[in-house]
Amino acid sequence: MHTAAIRASVFFIFLFMFSACANNNKQFQYSGTLLADSARVGSTIGGRVTAVYVSDGQRVHRNQILVRLQESDQRAGLMAALSQEAQAAAALANLEAGSRPAEIARAAASEGQVLAGLRKAQVSTPDVIAQAYENVRQAAATLRQTEAAATQASLNYQRVARLYEQGAVAAQARDDARAADQQARAAVHAAQARVAAAQAALAQTSASAPQDVAAAQHAYEAAAANRQLVQQGARPQEIAQARAAVNAAKANVDAAQARLAEMVIKAPADGIVEQIDLHPGDLVSPRAPVALLSEFHDPYVRVYISQRDLQRVQTGQQVRVRSDAAGNEEFSGTVEQIDQQAQFTPRDVQTAADRADLAFGVKVRVHDPDHRLHSGTTAEVAIP
Repeated sequence: MHTAAIRASVFFIFLFMFSACANNNKQFQYSGTLLADSARVGSTIGGRVTAVYVSDGQRVHRNQILVRLQESDQRAGLMAALSQEAQAAAALANLEAGSRPAEIARAAASEGQVLAGLRKAQVSTPDVIAQAYENVRQAAATLRQTEAAATQASLNYQRVARLYEQGAVAAQARDDARAADQQARAAVHAAQARVAAAQAALAQTSASAPQDVAAAQHAYEAAAANRQLVQQGARPQEIAQARAAVNAAKANVDAAQARLAEMVIKAPADGIVEQIDLHPGDLVSPRAPVALLSEFHDPYVRVYISQRDLQRVQTGQQVRVRSDAAGNEEFSGTVEQIDQQAQFTPRDVQTAADRADLAFGVKVRVHDPDHRLHSGTTAEVAIP
């Protein structure tokens, strides 16, 4: 009787354990494959490989250097950008500092010299014109004298010529009178030329003297304006333009530094190098991935839930996850994403039973702080 009771107790215990196990397996009715977040790392610039520091399967830490590219071109570009920034900053500082005392004094001295030239032109113009009139008067007086002398010489030659014809004088006297007449005529022509030259000089002086004064006036105004600009310094617009040039130069420096940083390819997070096949001397294209890195974040599993059970699931919900590779140990998980469209749709959705076969993808993030789960292994999810 005692033995029968013991056997009955064992039977009921076994039945209870079997029922609990079956019920537990029934709870884990959704399965999928564990996946890890991965990153394809590379360079936006590209270049020639100079060093490779990691290999397949190696664990790496965040910001650990994986690959180094040749830096000479990008470093030269950075130096050029820094030089341009220094030039722009110096130009801005020069404008903001204003003019130096020596520059102001030089501009004032130049203005004084030009003003003296203007005063001289204004004072001398009447005298110059008066002198030109005097030259014309003297030339005209000389012309009148030479014309009178020429008239006298012509009359004397005519008288001597008649006396020669009458035999009263010798041929030499006639020749001398004729030569004197010719010289007097030549003197008249010369005096007429001097009058014409004096009149031309007077006309030129009368026309050019006011123009010289006007030119001197313009030169003085320009010198005075330059002196005022030197004293006032740079205009606000010029300073603003110079400051914009400095900002543009700084932006070029930042861009050059960013390009130089792209010559060193680093791990974006802790993880394992899944794939890398590079050697020094290889050429890397811009934006081409050079390594595949599986990050040490919590993995995730994607399961598919029928539409009849979709109302049981919501984003942020806590669920249970177990993995065969971890000895069926349970892990906690969180519903991270629910697809808005069905993943599997029958060809002809006509009946209610067919519509019930629609499935929606659910992404579950598994909490695995000790990194015990492996990507690619199967997992089961129990949703309350």
